[in-house]
Amino acid sequence: MRVAELASRGVNLIRTAVLALVSTAAIFLTACSGGGSGSPVGQVGTVAHLGPGLPGVGTLPSPASEWPEAGYDARFSSGTTATGPQSAKVKWMRSLGGNVTPGPVIGVDGSILAATNAGVLHALDPATGAGRWTYDGQGSYGSDLSTSAAVLADGTILWPGPNNTLSALTKTGGLLWKQQLDGQVLSPAVAGVNRVYVADMSGHLSAFEITPSAHRLVWTLDIGGIDYSSASVGPDGTIYTGADHDLVAIRDLGESGAVRWRFDAKRIVEVSNGVAPDGTVVLGTNHGREYGVRPDGTVAWSFDIKDNTYSSSVVRPDGTAYFGDNSGRLRIVSPGGAVTHDIAPLGRKKESIWTSPAVDAKGNVYWGSTNGNVYGYDHNAKRLFALALDGSINSYPAIGRDGTLYLGTTTGTLYAIG
Repeated sequence: MRVAELASRGVNLIRTAVLALVSTAAIFLTACSGGGSGSPVGQVGTVAHLGPGLPGVGTLPSPASEWPEAGYDARFSSGTTATGPQSAKVKWMRSLGGNVTPGPVIGVDGSILAATNAGVLHALDPATGAGRWTYDGQGSYGSDLSTSAAVLADGTILWPGPNNTLSALTKTGGLLWKQQLDGQVLSPAVAGVNRVYVADMSGHLSAFEITPSAHRLVWTLDIGGIDYSSASVGPDGTIYTGADHDLVAIRDLGESGAVRWRFDAKRIVEVSNGVAPDGTVVLGTNHGREYGVRPDGTVAWSFDIKDNTYSSSVVRPDGTAYFGDNSGRLRIVSPGGAVTHDIAPLGRKKESIWTSPAVDAKGNVYWGSTNGNVYGYDHNAKRLFALALDGSINSYPAIGRDGTLYLGTTTGTLYAIG
């Protein structure tokens, strides 16, 4: 998640004050970096063994649609079976009347579900962009934080709306229920056994039990700091989110949640985290390092990216990770932490990547930049296309069943490319 525009308005002063008040029990650890330096990196605080946690949480349900939530699923795997666009052809574009910072997702009926900072969720026809319905959340967002709805198997849409609310809608836009939370609501993570995890910016993680006939807020855990990271879920059921400069690992104990460990990333964390099949969490930071953190909180690899990152990582089912940074570079990293491709579309000219990449079934990767460019590169890092849109791109992209790429701009336009 990204908050640079907020920071430019003085929010960094607030964060600094909060960071000074937040303390975490931690111990230094020494771990090997991807470059083999063996230098001390990060800190881990541990708690007593919590047992196996709630069974089945780490087994994710089958995707409800071709792209049902931010990053495709609760591991940010970009696990689509489709092949994305091979050329820069705009199928349609639609003005939505507000900054399209939120990332689009796809409903069970194929509708493109795209929200705006004006606080309205739109359902659009995937072929034409024509409106099917809208839901007005009666409020607006004032940030550059990209969040997305999540779609459940029965078609229910969980929308992180304005005024710190999580709204559940039918697939035709009718309100089922609304839950008030303590801070701006981040993207929901759909896990196993009817569990949905939702972080909010006040520093709380909430666990919901949601079935077609009922919903229940099961527990809420104070994680001890401002949170800009949507929850992600590891294969062992561990939930990951951020708290100021920490990566926080949380165990669902059934009727309560508990912190397993904290990894100190030294500087504020403003991204969500992809999780590899072996449980390695790919963590971006604002002190110029990217980490692979094992399920026990120790460092599997790390390397210097020489810039901050507001680009949430995705980790494909084969363990390959993809992420951008504020210098405009997109890196592709092997499961062992080796950089296999370092892509800089503009060379030495800087443009920031605030979107999370989207990766298709063939390893083609797509992303947008704050300069308003959207890029496609194949699995060998050869450029497929570059296309200039009408504004800065903050929204996380989605790939449809037919390979169409959907993403929005801060000028209020949603694009379908393919």
